[in-house]
Amino acid sequence: MAHGPPEEHQQANDSRTVRERSAEEGPSPYVPAGKRVAELTIKAVVIGLALNVVMLTANMYLGMRSGMTISASIPAAVISMGLFYGLRRIGVGGTILENNIVQTMTSAGEALAAGVIFTIAGVTFLDQPIDVVNTAVVAALGGLLGILFMIPMRRYLIVKRHEELPYPEGTACADVLEAGSRGDEGVKLISVGFLVSFVYMWLANGMAAFRTTLETAFTAGETEGFAIGGDFTPALVGVGYIIGPRIAGYVFGGGLIAWMMLIPLLITGGFVPESAADAALMAQANAVWDAYIRYVGAGAMIVGGFYAIVSMRGTIVDALGTAVAEIRGSGSAAKGERKRTQRDLPMKIVVIGAVLIALALVAVPQVQVGLLGGFIAVIAAFLFVAVSAYLVGVVGSSSNPVSGMAVATILIAALALRSAGVTDPVVVLMTASVVAIAAAVAGDTSQDLKTGYLLGATPRNQQIAQVIGIALSALFAGWVLYFFHQAYGIGSDTIPAPQAGMMALISEGVLTGTAQWGMILIGAVFAFVLILMDVPVLPFAVGIYLPITLATPIFLGGLLRAGIDRYVARRDDKDGTLAEHATSRGRIVAAGLITGEAIMGIVIGTFYIAGIGNSDGAPFPLGLDAGTQTILGVVALVALVGLFTASVLRNAPDTAAGNATDR
Repeated sequence: MAHGPPEEHQQANDSRTVRERSAEEGPSPYVPAGKRVAELTIKAVVIGLALNVVMLTANMYLGMRSGMTISASIPAAVISMGLFYGLRRIGVGGTILENNIVQTMTSAGEALAAGVIFTIAGVTFLDQPIDVVNTAVVAALGGLLGILFMIPMRRYLIVKRHEELPYPEGTACADVLEAGSRGDEGVKLISVGFLVSFVYMWLANGMAAFRTTLETAFTAGETEGFAIGGDFTPALVGVGYIIGPRIAGYVFGGGLIAWMMLIPLLITGGFVPESAADAALMAQANAVWDAYIRYVGAGAMIVGGFYAIVSMRGTIVDALGTAVAEIRGSGSAAKGERKRTQRDLPMKIVVIGAVLIALALVAVPQVQVGLLGGFIAVIAAFLFVAVSAYLVGVVGSSSNPVSGMAVATILIAALALRSAGVTDPVVVLMTASVVAIAAAVAGDTSQDLKTGYLLGATPRNQQIAQVIGIALSALFAGWVLYFFHQAYGIGSDTIPAPQAGMMALISEGVLTGTAQWGMILIGAVFAFVLILMDVPVLPFAVGIYLPITLATPIFLGGLLRAGIDRYVARRDDKDGTLAEHATSRGRIVAAGLITGEAIMGIVIGTFYIAGIGNSDGAPFPLGLDAGTQTILGVVALVALVGLFTASVLRNAPDTAAGNATDR
């Protein structure tokens, strides 16, 4: 990994001696606000653009094949550190903030890919061809909306709610970049987490040596369909550790309500889809979740999203007031007084840009949404950008339910468009595409801004980097989607594109009157009750919407954090340095776990693209039977938890004072 230049390293050391700041400003950044370090440079932009296209292509394929994409920020940070290290050997250095620009631009491709493959790819299920120009225009407009709408929320979500919203991938990425720049024990800790995760996922997904997904369904008395399980991958456990037991518990609580209450009631009551009526109990539970429970989660997210907007009304009003002042010219002086680490793109650009995009959604024929669709897209994008930016701060980008927000948009848009006489589901799908892309990009933008906030980056430079990255991603997205459709056929066994198929089905279903409005109402009522009880709505809603296999490993990571914290608390000295040390070590090791799995995802994706892999997705399967894979999966999980705990607690009494950090 790359080591920062001496002057940058000294600045970082100096910044760590000044750790007392107001609650308003949060912790001192790695690079102090008063220092200027190379950031948005030509070499950073060129490297970022190159990695952007690579991650866009890889994630579009992986997402359509498996239904999930991989977070690009940390892999991009690691790769860029390696590239800058190589450049330094020939006399061309790279700073930690240049590395941050690279990962910011790269992750834009990953985020836009998720929105495109979850929605625009659905036109193929409606017997429509992939239109390269249409895809590029919709992707660009949706992506830019995501960036612009996130800007006025940055200070509220990233700065003012720093302690409440950990943004796990953003925090982990900052730890990776800091450790690589310092070159101290942090590099060793990240390497341990990386190697453990990399080997773990290679054995699981590369050789099918064991199963990461352990799940079961059972009957209790006369009630059938209780289901529990987890996809125990290192990254999800690492995310759970970073967000902590409280938030992880909310997500898991929503999962329990779905899989241990609602699904058993529906199965016992005979509400099993006909296609799964004779299947095993676990398959029935999955079918009920897919047909009904997702709508419950979507209804809860709609109410939770509106409530989040109401809760942020002061911030929104302040942001709009600032925009008006800057447009009138009265805010220029205040702008000049802001610290480097507090400077965003001018609010007048945000307002004017949003207005121009709204007009383009209506006026550009390739978008195909019309006046009503454009109005719905802008309003829904603003809502779900706020929801997405908040949610990724709670549960991380890996669990950001972009498809759930797209479902909610489809339900709202289709109902409104149907009342206006629209019968074409493609119009509904394009409207949802703008929102899904905006939400995905906003979630990614907020994680990147969290990384920059912790490192001491200039928000405006990161936002410019995001805009450049989105422009390139949008330009290539249509061609990549068209290529994969011509090569494999979207909806085929090779790239089934499950989310895209679901979006197309729902679009038609709402227009024909077959959507599950009753389940949506149940979710909305449930969210309203949680609001009355002053319980966080969105983490619960995410838990309901996501498969229980994602909520459980996140909860395991939270429990691991709680157990380690309690153990350390019993041995801690009076000033708490040992607890702080353990927290720092654990976060860095967790960052390594997320990094290792993400990069292994790229490796496996490369094999897929090369045509190497069996029907289960393992390029080099060992041929073990299912029972053996399950037993070995339990052993591997126990070993993962043991290695993680040992890495966090090892040498804690001797090194506590020297390695503690402030976050």
